[in-house]
Amino acid sequence: MKQTKSFTPLFSVLQAVYLTGYCVAVAFAAVHLQWRGCTNTEAGLVLAAGCLLGTLLGVFLGTLIDRYTAITVQRMYPLMFFGQAMSLVALIAFPLSTLAVKIVYVLYMAFCLTVNPLDLKLYADLSYAGKTPDYGFSRGMGSLSYVIASMILGAVVRRYSAGLLPWIGLFLCLMQAAAHMLIFSRMPESTFSTHGVRGVPLLQFLRANRRYSLLLLGVALLFVPQTAVSNFRINIVRSIGGDESTLGFLTAFTAATEIPFMLLYTHISHKWKPGTLMRFSLIMFTAKIAAMAAANSIGTMYAASVLHGFSYALFMVTVVGYVQRVTDPADSAKAQSLMASMSTVGSVIASLSAGLLLDAMPVSRVLWLTAAFSAFSTVIAFLGLENGSGKTPAQESR
Repeated sequence: MKQTKSFTPLFSVLQAVYLTGYCVAVAFAAVHLQWRGCTNTEAGLVLAAGCLLGTLLGVFLGTLIDRYTAITVQRMYPLMFFGQAMSLVALIAFPLSTLAVKIVYVLYMAFCLTVNPLDLKLYADLSYAGKTPDYGFSRGMGSLSYVIASMILGAVVRRYSAGLLPWIGLFLCLMQAAAHMLIFSRMPESTFSTHGVRGVPLLQFLRANRRYSLLLLGVALLFVPQTAVSNFRINIVRSIGGDESTLGFLTAFTAATEIPFMLLYTHISHKWKPGTLMRFSLIMFTAKIAAMAAANSIGTMYAASVLHGFSYALFMVTVVGYVQRVTDPADSAKAQSLMASMSTVGSVIASLSAGLLLDAMPVSRVLWLTAAFSAFSTVIAFLGLENGSGKTPAQESR
């Protein structure tokens, strides 16, 4: 697919504002909820519920977009931003540690997470219209923004209060809305046209793409340990002598390891097939978790975090194009939203289990358990990967 440079800066802005908002909503969720008086288990339940609702909403909207030509990503974005804004206003208004706070935070996370599959569908629409942005570069700019946000948020929370996070989230929500209005103002309406072609229902899609369905399962399981160490990184940091400021800098450093892989992905993808890059990144997920389990100081934790680039970053920039290769364009919203939602499915399981485990046993033991589970999940994901060109039998017969 030919890349159109004029849309790369605009799509980069979308990725930047989304990942900055994600940093507030998800990466600092445990910090905010603990400030509200939640235990690890309660924070885990909130994270799990938010991720689950975000997954269901993302897949539901993706299916609607594929099935009905009147429903487009352009019309769905305002609903997501309005939902985020109202949730954040409620968080600001409610007092500490109430049931209402937990429910509203679940909604806030769900509306935030649903923006990502919509952005991936938008990328697919641009690609099929011959206006393909450089996804690797755009995602790299998003990671850079995440790095900066992590450093600033860590310092702000330590110096002032986690109570400022909803205010920051509200500002970023408005920034997201403005960025999407900007890119839509540059896009012709025909970009969203399906020319009468409708995708198949969700269950039929899963039955017709069985290996892809197996890959989805493997990725969902693989993101259990990934999100466990991400959502509860504050516990890991404290176990080796760090604090909230350490968390901010470590989170920033970890995100920074993504940037080289994303910026150079276009060059890397010319040398290795998507399937090869997918397999390598899947293996490195387990290597990263094992290295974190072995770390016994802030310095060695930084060293282990270098592997984040080889695992998460490489996977995230490879999988978008891989999904386009192995699924039909008419099903692109479903396919991309399903894959994007697998990380949140993993977050549901991780949030439910990790919080309980961290309340019951030492952090180091929890990390070794997640490393073992990561190895098992990698095997499942390998079985779902396509060989060769990446075309499914169903596609080749069309």
